[in-house]
Amino acid sequence: MRICAITDIHGRTHLSAELTRVLKAVDLIVIAGDITHFGNKHDAQRVLDTFKNLSSSILAVHGNCDQDSVNRLLDDYNINLHGRSRAVGNTTFYGLGGSNPSPFNTFQESSDTQIAQVLEQFKKSNTRFHILVSHAPPVNTKVDTVMFGKHAGSTAVRTFVEQFQPDVVICGHIHEARGVDTIGTTVIINPGPCPKHYALITVENELQYELH
Repeated sequence: MRICAITDIHGRTHLSAELTRVLKAVDLIVIAGDITHFGNKHDAQRVLDTFKNLSSSILAVHGNCDQDSVNRLLDDYNINLHGRSRAVGNTTFYGLGGSNPSPFNTFQESSDTQIAQVLEQFKKSNTRFHILVSHAPPVNTKVDTVMFGKHAGSTAVRTFVEQFQPDVVICGHIHEARGVDTIGTTVIINPGPCPKHYALITVENELQYELH
C-alpha cells in the first residue's frame, strides 16, 4: 500500500501538478491536521473536496487551528481518525487530533493528561503495520523543534510511542521541523506543510518512506 502523508494545509487548495499526480496514484491519503487556517467546516469542506476529487481513500485528524465543526465534518465524511483505529489492508491507523498547549491558545488544545486518555485506549491489532497519525509530534525529537531549539511536542505522545512502538508516526504542527527521527524502532515523520511538502510511505513486506 502506498500512502501520501500531508499535514498543515491551512486552507490552501492550489496543488502542484506533481502533487496532483501523486495523490491520484496512491492508495491512501493521510491528513495529519490543520486542514484550515482557524476555519470552520465550510472552509474545511472546500479543502477536503479538493482531495476527494483525487482519491476516494482518505483518513484525517483535525489540527489545533481547526474549529470544532471541522472535526464533525470529518465524521460526516467518514474519514475521522481522532480517537479511533481503522485497519486498511495490512496496516492499522490510530488517530489523535489537536495539540498539546501552545502559547497561542488555539481552538483544539488539550493537556497531556487529556491526550494520554485518548491514546491509552489503543491496542495493537493483528495487522502487519501500525501507524499513529498525530497532529502533535512527540516531544524532544527533530520534528518538534521550533526556533532557537525549543521543543514544542507532546510528552504524552512520546510516552505512548515509547510504550506502543508503532511502526510510523505521521505528525505535523511544527512547520519548520519537517524531517524524520526515530524513537526506538518507531519512525517519526513530519512531512512539512502542504502543498509544498508531502511524504510517501510504502507498507508492503517492509516499510519505506521518502520526503518530498
